[in-house]
Amino acid sequence: MIPWCNPLGVTIPWCNPLDVMIPWCNPLDVMIPWCNPLDVMIPWCNTLDVMIPLCNPLGVMIPWCNPLDVMIPWCNPLDVMIPWCNPLDVMIPWCNPLDVMIPLCNPLDVMIPLCNLLDVMIPWCNLFLQPQVVDIDQMIQERLKKVDRLRHSLQLLKNSCVREVRESQKVFSALVDSMEKSHKAVVTAIEERQGEEERVVEKLVKELEQEIQQLRNGDTDLGPCHSQQSHDELCGGGGQKSVAVSTTSTTGYSERRDWSKVSMETDPCMGVTRRAVSDLMDMVKGELRRLSRAELKKIQKYTVDISLSPKTAHAFLSVSDDRKQVRHTDKHQEVPDNPKRFDRVANVLGRESFSSGRFYWEVEVGEKIEWNLGVARQSINRKGKFTVSPANGFWTLSLKSGGQYVANTSPIVTPVGLEQKPRKVGVFLDYVEGRVSFYCAETGVHIHTFTDSFTDRLHPLFSPGRQHGGRNIAPLIISTSFCSI
Repeated sequence: MIPWCNPLGVTIPWCNPLDVMIPWCNPLDVMIPWCNPLDVMIPWCNTLDVMIPLCNPLGVMIPWCNPLDVMIPWCNPLDVMIPWCNPLDVMIPWCNPLDVMIPLCNPLDVMIPLCNLLDVMIPWCNLFLQPQVVDIDQMIQERLKKVDRLRHSLQLLKNSCVREVRESQKVFSALVDSMEKSHKAVVTAIEERQGEEERVVEKLVKELEQEIQQLRNGDTDLGPCHSQQSHDELCGGGGQKSVAVSTTSTTGYSERRDWSKVSMETDPCMGVTRRAVSDLMDMVKGELRRLSRAELKKIQKYTVDISLSPKTAHAFLSVSDDRKQVRHTDKHQEVPDNPKRFDRVANVLGRESFSSGRFYWEVEVGEKIEWNLGVARQSINRKGKFTVSPANGFWTLSLKSGGQYVANTSPIVTPVGLEQKPRKVGVFLDYVEGRVSFYCAETGVHIHTFTDSFTDRLHPLFSPGRQHGGRNIAPLIISTSFCSI
C-alpha cells in the first residue's frame, strides 16, 4: 500500500508485482502532483523491473532489481526514506537531494557519501560483495592467527607446568630425603645416648653390688662376735678386737663412693629432636630463599611503570614533578579539594589501576623508619579516618616507627619477622588469583602474601609516614631500575 501525500489524497494499492492495481486515469502515464513544485513522474515499465525517476533538478535515478520486497514510505520529496530488505540489509535515509548519505547496515559497516548527484545511478543487487569477501577472508586469517597464538600460549603453559612439577618433585624429594636422614640421625643419637647411659648404670650397679658384697662379708665376720659378746664387752676392755674391726670397717666404708650424691638423669635426650628440627628448618629456609629468588625473577617480567596521582595526595604530602617520589612535609599545603583526595590519612594512590592480569613494581624505602605500601580499591573511602585493612579495601605492608614490620590484616595486624631490613620493597599483584605479595627486592626474600577475592579496580598505594623530627624525611621512590638477585 503506497499512501501518497498530495492534496487529492489518492492512494495506489497493489497486491503483487504481477497484478498491479492502479486506480488512476492512465496506468501507462501516471502523473502525481506533489505538495511541492518538484513534480514526480512514475512510469511503470513492467512488474519485474520498477523504475522510479525523481524529476528534480539533479536528475537522480534509483533503479532496483527486486520489486517483490519494496517499501516506499515518504511524505515529501525533501524527506524521503527508502527501506528495503535484501541480503545486504541496506537502509538509505536522506533529508534532501543536496546532501545524501547512504549507510549500509551490514557486517562491513560501509558508509557511502554521494558527493555528486548529477546523473548518479545506484544499483543495489550485489553491492560491495567483493570487498565483503576480502574482509571476511581477512577476519578468518586474523582468527586463525589468534588460534595459533592461543595454542602456542597453551603449549608454553604446559611446558611451564611440567617444569614446575619437576622442580617441586626435586625440592620435595630433597626435603623428604633430608627429613628422613635427619630422623635417622636423631634416632641414632638417641640410641647411642641410651647405650651410654645403660653402660654407666651397669657400671654403677656392678660397683654397688661389689660394695654390698663387701659389706655383707664384713657383717659375716662380725656376726659371731656380735652374737657371742654382749654390748658391754664390745664397748669395754675385753672388746679391743671388736673395736679394731669396727674401726677398720668404718675406715673402709669412708673410702667408698658416697652413693647419696649419685643420681641418674631420666631424660638424657631432651632437646635432641628440637635441635634436629631446627637444623631442618634452617635447611628449609635456605631452600625457601632460593625458591623466592627464582620466583621473583619470574615475577619481574610483569613490571609496570607506576606514577603517582597528585590529585589523590593528602595535603601534607608532596609529590615530585616526575610523579615518582612522595614525602611528608609536616605542613598543610594549599591544594584543591576533590572527592578523590585523602583528607585525614596521609596516603596517595598511583595513577594506574588494574582489573585483571599480573603487575609488579618496586619502591625504594631506604633507611626510612615508617612507611606503608600496597594496593587499594578504587572505591575506598578517602574522607575521614579509617583503618587500613582488607575489610576496608586495603592490602598493605607497613614499617612501624618502633621498627616492627606488620601486614595490615584484620581484625588485628600480623607481625612479620625479617632477618634483614629491606631498602627496596617489591609489590606483586595477581588480580585473577587474588594475591598481593611483598618481597625484599635486594635478596628476593618473600615477606608476606595477602589472599582475597577482588572485584573492584585496584590502585597502588603509598604512604611515606610522618617526619618524626626529621628522622623520616626521606621520600618513598618508585624505582625505575631493579636489583640483581
